[in-house]
Amino acid sequence: MILIAGMLPLAACTPDYSAVRDWSLEARGTLLPSPLARVPSAPAAPAPTVAVEESGRAGAVRALQEAAAAWLAALGYLADDGRLSDRENPLTALPPRIAPFDPEGAAAAERIGETLASMARRSWRAPQLAYAVLEGAPAFEAVMAALVRQSDLLAAETPDARAQQDARMAELIAAARQPETRAALQELQVTRQAELDRRGEAAAARRAAIARVNEGHKLLVERARTLSQSETARLLRVQQDELRRLAVIILAG
Repeated sequence: MILIAGMLPLAACTPDYSAVRDWSLEARGTLLPSPLARVPSAPAAPAPTVAVEESGRAGAVRALQEAAAAWLAALGYLADDGRLSDRENPLTALPPRIAPFDPEGAAAAERIGETLASMARRSWRAPQLAYAVLEGAPAFEAVMAALVRQSDLLAAETPDARAQQDARMAELIAAARQPETRAALQELQVTRQAELDRRGEAAAARRAAIARVNEGHKLLVERARTLSQSETARLLRVQQDELRRLAVIILAG
């Protein structure tokens, strides 16, 4: 009983990094394309990086998403006092998918993987969280910058769905001989335009989410010495709430 009583003050002084953990998991989920991945899960050892099935620039974007998500998952795990177990670079499959389109992004993804392996070899846990944030920041920021570049280029390469749809529907409406047919086609056009509007809002929300995740990570860097303070937790909750708002728009698209 005396031993337990003597340990209580030590337990009370243990730094609380739960706000860092919760923000990291929320940020990870927002970056990944799967709706299920956007729901923060209970802290656990980071899952293996998902194989990138997309080809071309879309594959490069997905690989950059996976690299950023792997880093955020690791931060969340460390914040919960977890110890990474993969002592070799777990992201070796990602840089080759990125390199043809963004060599700088590929190099940054490689550095993230090496940093994760180094953290595992050094058995870093919650007490080393600040060191981890600072050590990985340059590579993470470079991956996020590459993600912005490649996402914008991918969007520019994608055919304008609205222009194609409007042209096609205009042809069908003009060719329709019956008023009922024209009315039905016009109603269908309105429905499809609304769907495209939702997709456009979701795309804008995805761009905003990337910027918001970057902002939240920079907050971790700026407050690396005070990650367990209540003010840091308050600022991270603001960031997390905004990510949740954007996730709702993304899922609706």
